[in-house]
Amino acid sequence: MFDTHTLVLAAKRVSKWDDSFDALTVRWDGEAVNIPTEGDAEWRTNSEEREVIVERTDETNGIKVTVAGLVELNVKVRAIGEDENKVHNYQLPADDAFAHLETQFKFIQASPLVEGVLGKSYRPDYVSPVKLGVPMPMMGGEDKYVTPSLYSPLCNACRFKGQTAASASI
Repeated sequence: MFDTHTLVLAAKRVSKWDDSFDALTVRWDGEAVNIPTEGDAEWRTNSEEREVIVERTDETNGIKVTVAGLVELNVKVRAIGEDENKVHNYQLPADDAFAHLETQFKFIQASPLVEGVLGKSYRPDYVSPVKLGVPMPMMGGEDKYVTPSLYSPLCNACRFKGQTAASASI
């Protein structure tokens, strides 16, 4: 969520992984977005606030997203492998490849007070509370981030207030 918009990047449920199947879903303000595979292989919008570009980095399952002045991210949909399933004890059923997003973020102007499970790791003074060396490290503190819905800015630690078209300010 940023400005007055919601950009959703998600992985489709996949029974058996196939690299030729595009398991990536992109939605802009609730509408499905088709990212072409030919030509420029990109989708872009110039909203009133800022330009957003979603471009393919692979024929399937890989994109780069640029939200001007805010963030750049690389996203790849991939499946949990057999070894990962065993190591982390996911106990995935045979009919679920557990497609998920592998992400890399580069924030353009993050506040030193950035918050969130991922966000606070971008603070200049961040020290991880995670116990390293365990198969599934947990950070804790999830009570600070519980929200009534996926797109809600309402949580105990949330600083994002969103904007309405009438009160757009940065």
